[in-house]
Amino acid sequence: MGNDQNGVEGAQNLRHLTEIGLALSAERDIDRLLDLILTKGREMTGADAGTMYTVEENNRENPDDNTLYFRAAQNDSIHVESRGQFPVSHSSLAGYVALTGETLCFDDVYDLPQNTPYSFDPSFDAKHNYRACSILIVPLRDHNEKNIGVLQLINRKRQPEVRLSPQNVEEEVLPFDEASKDLAASLASQAAVALSNNLLLQRIEDLFASLVAAASETIEDRDPCTSGHSKRVTALTLGLARAATEANDGPFKDVHFSERQMRELEYAGLLHDFGKIGVREHILTKSHKLEPWRFQAVKDRLLLMRGAREQEYSRRKITALQQHAGQADELLSKIDAESVADFAGIDADLEALERANDPQVTFTPDEEYCRQQELLDRLATFSYRDEKGAEKPLISSEEREALSIRKGSLTGDEYHQIQEHASMSYEFLKRIKWTDDFKDIPLIAYCHHEKLNGKGYPRGVSGDAIPMASRMMTVADIFDALTAKDRPYKIAVTLDRALGILRQEAEQGGLDPNLVELFISERIYELVEQSSEGPEVCSLEECGPASPSLNTP
Repeated sequence: MGNDQNGVEGAQNLRHLTEIGLALSAERDIDRLLDLILTKGREMTGADAGTMYTVEENNRENPDDNTLYFRAAQNDSIHVESRGQFPVSHSSLAGYVALTGETLCFDDVYDLPQNTPYSFDPSFDAKHNYRACSILIVPLRDHNEKNIGVLQLINRKRQPEVRLSPQNVEEEVLPFDEASKDLAASLASQAAVALSNNLLLQRIEDLFASLVAAASETIEDRDPCTSGHSKRVTALTLGLARAATEANDGPFKDVHFSERQMRELEYAGLLHDFGKIGVREHILTKSHKLEPWRFQAVKDRLLLMRGAREQEYSRRKITALQQHAGQADELLSKIDAESVADFAGIDADLEALERANDPQVTFTPDEEYCRQQELLDRLATFSYRDEKGAEKPLISSEEREALSIRKGSLTGDEYHQIQEHASMSYEFLKRIKWTDDFKDIPLIAYCHHEKLNGKGYPRGVSGDAIPMASRMMTVADIFDALTAKDRPYKIAVTLDRALGILRQEAEQGGLDPNLVELFISERIYELVEQSSEGPEVCSLEECGPASPSLNTP
């Protein structure tokens, strides 16, 4: 009969261990995993309490420099929240097990053998009016036989429902028997595999996250004017996603972003402008319609023409003196008046050219644009002679085209090159072998300049062809481009003006009006702090380049 009973218990324990193994392999959150390991260990051995530790490697050459961290603590008799850390050493029981890989088991931890290299610290018991008695401490060892954690089980109880106190410990607590040790060892073996895999996955994710951050920073280093743009867009996009997820009714009642989807959205936000690595740097950093050296060349020609006219006026004065001595005073006064008016006109043209070369955040007003075109038409009729005496137009057709830009600083061809960054981001990102959790990153980044009305780029898709995540990113991208600290090609607009532009874009069908209103009503914009130095990113834990409104993305 005894053998039959042992066989039934053995089969139950085997089934239990199998179920535990499946549960451990399915758990990806390391804190929940450690809590699950501790719970199952206590259930299988009847322990009243227990603690899970992980070993953090500080020095591969010297294990004594490693640290043991409290990661989970459970106790059915008292409320306890143990957190902290201590060195891996022979002095403590858990530290000794972590260092040596030995299993320790005591019927009464207050009665340790003499001359042991370890000791028991009773301060916890004294503080919480508890009494540890029987204790079993098992190492968690990975496939390389390295100790990566410690499972500590305390006070094996006769009756699971009894709450222990210092007064009833001797009556209610049993020693951990051989069966308990075997079960704990089997669980520790399974737990070590699950924990090792989980830690490896965490390290891989941390490595990938650092690579994503480095890639994002590398792009922004090419254009210091947009420094922090990707981080701010990411913070705002995540804030919108959280707000939509928390909405229980209305247009977002069916929208839900899981923890993994939020991570996917974070990576997409940091990488959304990666394609700018393929855009020529002088276009990314172009601050005026004509680059400084090109505009200076136009000014120099105008000044050269002015110098030629000065010489002409001087020759006329000499001629007047030589050939019309009797009327010289009158002729000289007339020539002076003509030259003053002429030079004043040239100086005015220079000032008007300076204004025409400055980029505009919005379209240049019709009246001002007409004046600029009249100026360019007139200057196009002028010519100058170069150093070889050849006559050339004062302004070339390419320079006139650039100075005629009504919004922003880019010509049509340059703007097209900038627009290509979205396609280049997609082409780069789709080469990466993403896991299923992150497979939508390329598409999310691809669509961050698309508009619901089909007037965006690079593909001009509309409506449901644009993922919800991309719609959120578009709102965030436009807002940051508008409010970011002054850039060479634009000044920062006020918060009210930026929110007004978002609403205007929504009214025109470009942006999702529900997202824009959520962005405003939930004050998502506060996730980046507005200051005289421009916006800064708030903590992602707290919150949970150029805009389509400009001529540069």
